[in-house]
Amino acid sequence: MKKKNIVISCIAAVIIIGVFVLFYWMKRVQLYDDESITGNTSGNLLNGGLFCELDDKIYFANPYDQNMLYSMNSDLSKVKKLSEDNVSYLNAAGKYLFYTKRNDKKDIDTDSFMALKSTGLYRTGLNGKEVARLYDDPTQVACLFGNNVYYQHYDQKKGLELYAAKIDGSSDTQLLEDACAPYAIANQTIYFTGYRKDHSIHTMKIDGSANTILLEGNFTALTIQGDYLYYMDMGDNYSLKRLPVGGGTPESLISERLATYNVSEDGTTIYCQVDNGSDNGLYEFDLNSKSLNMLVSGDFNYLHLTSNYLFYESFDQSKLYILDLATNQSEEWKWEK
Repeated sequence: MKKKNIVISCIAAVIIIGVFVLFYWMKRVQLYDDESITGNTSGNLLNGGLFCELDDKIYFANPYDQNMLYSMNSDLSKVKKLSEDNVSYLNAAGKYLFYTKRNDKKDIDTDSFMALKSTGLYRTGLNGKEVARLYDDPTQVACLFGNNVYYQHYDQKKGLELYAAKIDGSSDTQLLEDACAPYAIANQTIYFTGYRKDHSIHTMKIDGSANTILLEGNFTALTIQGDYLYYMDMGDNYSLKRLPVGGGTPESLISERLATYNVSEDGTTIYCQVDNGSDNGLYEFDLNSKSLNMLVSGDFNYLHLTSNYLFYESFDQSKLYILDLATNQSEEWKWEK
């Protein structure tokens, strides 16, 4: 009888251990096989990363609900709230979403302890569940590349610096003592404009080594699309130019003063906000014909591209508009709870 009880106890122990191991295996963060996987386009991140698209789903910060996390189908149907978090710099890949959390911007007492602890870099499932914190102080720009999120890490003494946090939370490494924005990462390289010492275009390996200047000047809003780096030249009236990723001769594209821009995934069209004081508006620039045409007159911001639409907001973020890329027809999004 004693031997029988021992056998039963051993079997029970094995089952319990097996269940525990299975639970751990299912809950563990699955690293990406593709070391070059990205979570959003460079142009969308430049505009705040408020929209991103993955597998026929659009994940977005709803401007009509304090920029809380929502999802909808790529055809704009089935709008669903996923989280109470105020989100930006959304990145989606595989089973996960990564984002900057800014609940201090919500309608709460910003002097409260909860507001101060309501910021950081977070990971969640695509359904908004299983939320995990990667960094718990204020962050800004965040870009997923491979198994790391490259982000602007805030320290009360040092300010913003560039860090890389592994997606499973196992490491958080300083790469650069500069507040550069990691909008453009490709080819195992981070492309950025300097922030503190200069505003030239730099390249740096993703481990933080080999920081070199690719083009000297006074630049901002650097993004990457295909074989080109796009940037605004602050020394030339915030005009838009581009440069081959390997360096070379800059090419002037749009001479008008811009507030922001985004480049289509196929690299044929640039959508931009012209801010010249006389003909402000949302414009379309054809890279083949080099023609610049107004789409909508007014002051707009936060230009985000998905496969079928351009999302853009009024300058004060009070209204969200959607431009159908197939027809160039634009309308305000009539969202209702």
